[in-house]
Amino acid sequence: MAFNVPLLSSPNFPNLVYEPKEAEHWPKTLGPSDYTAERAVSRAADAGAICVKAFVESGFGMFNWPYLHTETLQKSQAAAKAHKLVLMVHANSVDIWRSALDAHADIIAHGLLVWPGDVGNSVLPAAASNVVAEAARSGTRVQPTMQTVAGEHAIIDPSLLDDPKLPMALPPAVIGYLRSAEGVKARTALLQEYRKASPPPGFEPLLTAAIERTRATFKLMLQDHVSLVFGSDTPGVDGFGNPPGLNGRLELQNWADAGAPLSLLLRAATLDNATALGLSHDLGSIEVGKRADLLLLKESPLANVSAYDSIEAIFINGEPIAREALRAHD
Repeated sequence: MAFNVPLLSSPNFPNLVYEPKEAEHWPKTLGPSDYTAERAVSRAADAGAICVKAFVESGFGMFNWPYLHTETLQKSQAAAKAHKLVLMVHANSVDIWRSALDAHADIIAHGLLVWPGDVGNSVLPAAASNVVAEAARSGTRVQPTMQTVAGEHAIIDPSLLDDPKLPMALPPAVIGYLRSAEGVKARTALLQEYRKASPPPGFEPLLTAAIERTRATFKLMLQDHVSLVFGSDTPGVDGFGNPPGLNGRLELQNWADAGAPLSLLLRAATLDNATALGLSHDLGSIEVGKRADLLLLKESPLANVSAYDSIEAIFINGEPIAREALRAHD
């Protein structure tokens, strides 16, 4: 469950949290005392959640959006601990990473790609290196989700449509539409909207810089031995560059291409994820008494990342499922 300072005034968003430092943006129709961090976390716990995720986004370095500040995140973490929940914080900027670290968040979700200065420059400043080092020292887990940014490139280059794995994830009719004149027109219109909304030097250079930043900070996380957990943030963005059913595999490839050891990748996607979310008693490794949610591979994922394409069998809670039965269809 995610919560943030709202831009909408509808009471139909029960997980909003009031941020005193952003009071000027708070809808006058909503009473602040009804939207405390404690209330949001308690509501999540009552619904059976195992974690809460605070969506803290100030505008990707290009906009000025209201967001949750450190003191409110600290209250969120105190409430999460009281309810034995994991607190995740959506953060992609140096400032919000710092707030998440100061609040002792359990997991920082998303890579680090926003910092002060020239938005088109991908050279890491000391401020970025410092928060990555602090995450390593504190043992704060990070879920990099590099594909979230990398997937945006499909708006410019649609070659993902030629990936032989895509038909497993998207129905033929959807792929056909994306290839059609109408689909190309829609993609071109979206690209034009991105270009209009982007400050200088423009969308394409900014996207290239953002992709380079996420990769550079990920490599720094590897170097500093940050505790990494796996996630894809599907779909995450507009366009078709983060397709459900394939995005996780694309994220695996991003990690491998950036130099992540295959043993780390395997653990991050299995036992380390389960441990981070308090589920290791039931999931994450093959042990007597645990749930048998398994992928059986023909090749070793410790030898090559392509082994994740060699699925032999799938088991959910001990029950076999034919892989072909999971193929997307119209």
